[in-house]
Amino acid sequence: MAGSGTMVVLCKGLSEKSDRQETYLETLESAGYSCECLQTLRFEFVNILELRARLSVADGYSGLILTSPRTVEAVALAAKEDPSILYHWKQMPAYCIGPTTDSLAKSQLNLQHCVGSDSGNSKRLAEKIVLDMKKDSKPLLYPCSEIARESICCIVEDRIPIEKIVVYRTLKSETLEQELPKMLDKCPRIFVFFSPSTVEHIKTQLKRNFYNIKHIKAIAIGPVTRDALINSGFNVYATADKPEPVALMHAIRAAETMANSSENIS
Repeated sequence: MAGSGTMVVLCKGLSEKSDRQETYLETLESAGYSCECLQTLRFEFVNILELRARLSVADGYSGLILTSPRTVEAVALAAKEDPSILYHWKQMPAYCIGPTTDSLAKSQLNLQHCVGSDSGNSKRLAEKIVLDMKKDSKPLLYPCSEIARESICCIVEDRIPIEKIVVYRTLKSETLEQELPKMLDKCPRIFVFFSPSTVEHIKTQLKRNFYNIKHIKAIAIGPVTRDALINSGFNVYATADKPEPVALMHAIRAAETMANSSENIS
């Protein structure tokens, strides 16, 4: 098979039982790769009451911006006690990054006008919003992480206002310190980084274990994560342009080609 049993470590923030991780695992394993999930992050929801209050006045907005599955979970949590507050949002546009966020917005929130899932990153999504929305429209509600980049706000706010609300914090997994050395003992060939936060926490743990990060063959999900890897001193062998399994598989194959070429030259 194409992967020939190459071990790939997915550095993520979800448990292995999640449907999202299962999709990645199934896609890569069907292509012949051996996959392991390293739980790198955990999440803490915040400002849910404030989010609920804003969701309850839907007529003050023109739509939602959902940039990760976590933001969908935050909205679902805010609407848990009163699902009716989502009724008017169903007919509004919900701008989503990636097919997973899109799928969750439809299944968990019953949003019927999810768009932008093929954008792949915040910059592209922001450009689509600018093209779609009329100037001086009502604000877009943007629940996000406390470390969310300003790409969307910088591009969109010249055209329409955005109400940004932090709804979750990203923290290091409580098991990372113990699990990373065990993973390294298995001599994985490739590590996949899904966010700048995973880069930061893995880098910190590698340094504490006196492990040379140059020995890691890193693959990034998206350009923002790629830049974080480069700035942290990792060798980036490939970048998946979208947060989806097929795009990742193509990136892994490109990384293997690059790695083999480097080994042949040396």
